[in-house]
Amino acid sequence: MLVGRVGDWTVLIEESGWTCTEADKAQALSAGTVAVAVLRHDYASDDFVYAVDGELVTHFNPKIPQWRHGSDPDRLNDLMRQAGLDPDDVPGIGAEAPSSASGALLLAARLTGVVLTPEIVKGPLMSGVVG
Repeated sequence: MLVGRVGDWTVLIEESGWTCTEADKAQALSAGTVAVAVLRHDYASDDFVYAVDGELVTHFNPKIPQWRHGSDPDRLNDLMRQAGLDPDDVPGIGAEAPSSASGALLLAARLTGVVLTPEIVKGPLMSGVVG
């Protein structure tokens, strides 16, 4: 886990893992604040998580943005549309939303105001473990 500060936000980058998008971890990370997590996975499910003060508000697979859950799964619908993740357009069987990872990162940027540039991702960042 790599950690850095960008404006008012703390950015966690977890290579080869998915800890931060697990519901209980996202809820713990959001205690007293807001947590936004994006998972892009080569061969399994992508994820987007939005948690506020220990509550999982909206959680969905960006490839299938119509299937959302959480305490307020529709809260981000307008921002999702702006990011190309249409929460209402039900795809045909086997169809997935195009560019789900880029849409999820754009949604995260719209929520936080943080754009993950190559300079941010390449450091300097501290390392640690989220348990």
